[in-house]
Amino acid sequence: MKNASHRAAVRLLLAATGLAAAAVAPAHAQGTYPTQPIQLVVPFAAGGGLDLNARNFAQALSEALPASVVVNNRDGAAGTIGLQNVASARADGYTAAFTPAVPLSSEPHRIKSISYNLDSFKYVCQVFDNIFAIAVPKNSPYKSVAELVAGAQREPGKLSYGTSGTGSIAHLGISDVESATKSRFIHVPYRGDAPMLQDLLAQRLDFGALLASSIVGQLNEGTLRLLAVYSDRRHPAFPQTPTLKEAGVPVVQLSFGGLLVPAQTPDSVVATLEAGCQKAAQSPKYQAWAKQANQVLDYLPGTEFKKRMQQDSQAKSATLKRLGL
Repeated sequence: MKNASHRAAVRLLLAATGLAAAAVAPAHAQGTYPTQPIQLVVPFAAGGGLDLNARNFAQALSEALPASVVVNNRDGAAGTIGLQNVASARADGYTAAFTPAVPLSSEPHRIKSISYNLDSFKYVCQVFDNIFAIAVPKNSPYKSVAELVAGAQREPGKLSYGTSGTGSIAHLGISDVESATKSRFIHVPYRGDAPMLQDLLAQRLDFGALLASSIVGQLNEGTLRLLAVYSDRRHPAFPQTPTLKEAGVPVVQLSFGGLLVPAQTPDSVVATLEAGCQKAAQSPKYQAWAKQANQVLDYLPGTEFKKRMQQDSQAKSATLKRLGL
C-alpha cells in the first residue's frame, strides 16, 4: 500500500510539473507565430505624422502576416518612454516599436539615465525616411543656401532660425552647417513645429529647419520656399530642391525609422516579422497612402537597418559632443 501511494504521488508530481512547464513556455511555442495580436508601440502622440504612418503600416502588416496588429501610443520624453517599454517587454514577438531613429541613435547620448542602448533591440526592418529641409518666407532675400551662409559669414549671429527644439534633427543639421561653413546663426528653439511655423510665416525668423512633408500646403501656396534638404538624396515630392551637399555644404543629417523588437526575441520570430514587413512596405494600398501624404518609404532588411542605426548613432554622438549637449 505504501509503494502504491508513493507511485501515485510521483505521478501527480510529474503531471503538475508538466502543467507548470506548459504555463511558462514561450507564446510562440504554442503554435506557428503569430497566434495573437501584435502590439505596435509608437513612442509619440496619436494624430501626428508618425502615428498616421504607423496605423497605415499596421494595416498592411496585419494583411501580410496575417495577424491583428494594434497601434499603442506610448509617448513622452522625446520618444524614450515608448522605446523603454518595448526594450523591457516580453521577447516573444508580440511587442514591437514603430519608431524614428532619434530615440535610439541620439537621445541615449543626451540623457545618461536612459537604460536601453543599441544592443537592447533586434532590428526587423527599416520602413521610412523623414527628410528635413531649410525653408525661408516667400519674401526672403535668400535664394540659396550659399546666399544664406554668405549672409551669416558677413554678420555672424544676426540671422535667426527656428526648430522644434534643442537637440532635434533640425537643430543638429544646422549646427553641422555652421561647423562646415564656419558660420554662425541664432538658434530659436520652439516646443514643436506649429508655433515656429507661425513666426516663420510672419517673417520673425530668417529661416526654419523642419520636416519637408509638413509644409506642403505652404509650399504650394507660395508662402514658403525650400532652399535645400538634409538628406543624401532629393525629396521625391520636391525634386527641384537640392541636397545640402549639392548646394555646396558637405552635410547630411538623416532621419529614418522602422521596426524594433526586444533583443532576446527568437530569430525565427524576427524572420517572420521581417518577411511580413517587406510585404507590407510593398503593399499598393500603403504605397498609395505614402505618396498622398508625401511620406518617403525606404525599406531595408534588418541587417542593413541595424548598420544604418549604428552609423547614425556615431554621427549624432559627434554632433552632440561638439554642441556640449
